[in-house]
Amino acid sequence: MVRVTLSTGSLYTLGTARAFELAGRAGYDGVELLVDDRWDTRQPDYLRRLTRETGVPIDSVHSPFAVVSAWPKDEVGKVKRALDLAEAVGAGTLNVHVPRRFSDLTVTGLGKNLVFPFLPPPSDQPVFLRWLLDGGLDALQRETSVAIAVENLPARRFLGRRVNVYALNTWPELSLLSKLCVDTTHCGTWGVDPAGLVDRLGSRIVHVHLSDFNGRHQHQPVGAGHVALDRFLNLLAERNYAGSVVVELTPFALPVHDEGKLVAELRRNAEFCRAQLSFGAGPRREVVAV
Repeated sequence: MVRVTLSTGSLYTLGTARAFELAGRAGYDGVELLVDDRWDTRQPDYLRRLTRETGVPIDSVHSPFAVVSAWPKDEVGKVKRALDLAEAVGAGTLNVHVPRRFSDLTVTGLGKNLVFPFLPPPSDQPVFLRWLLDGGLDALQRETSVAIAVENLPARRFLGRRVNVYALNTWPELSLLSKLCVDTTHCGTWGVDPAGLVDRLGSRIVHVHLSDFNGRHQHQPVGAGHVALDRFLNLLAERNYAGSVVVELTPFALPVHDEGKLVAELRRNAEFCRAQLSFGAGPRREVVAV
């Protein structure tokens, strides 16, 4: 049976311990641990204690997508350190992002921020790209039982146009890799129906980040946008998908001010996933080719 888990990033404004507690109360099978600059996201002894105290296992680990203190600064080093953490806490999957092609320049004026995403990337990003494509990732994968899944990333908007600021972030390029994480809200930013990827990517899909997209805001609760999440999950079940489905929301779309409502909303998202992962559940829709 597919496990439905909650990304701790969905509740990062509340802290790691409360994310574990709330995931358990809402009936999730586990959590995906988002590693960031807070020490409690990357101390194995403490994290194992959280699992014992809450009964909520860490199913997957998300490698940090920013520089974190006392960790390697380069991307390959961060992935390897995150893999060590995943092994230490018993996670089955490590999620990593594709490399950046550009860095951002933010200009502030008149109370607004304008982001120009066209500066050269940090020097480690081309190195990371070569490592992914030239056998470094495959060699690391052979050394561990943790599945290392590479995630598709969103389109950025600049002057009303979609911009791809990431390398290796088209479906033909991602298909060069053996293990992928499909993020549904990121698909939505490109106007792509994730259901159309199930047959195209096949067994390469080993991990899923699930949330909705409303045309402006990413990582919305299910039903708050226009992504065909029901059909996507139906097709995964029909194709005997064996990975996890991680509900990955933004806390700013959740009723964090009311704990009862928050638990109910988290539970609603989990129950939606389980219902759609059951054969024959949910309405059928036409699949849009991508």
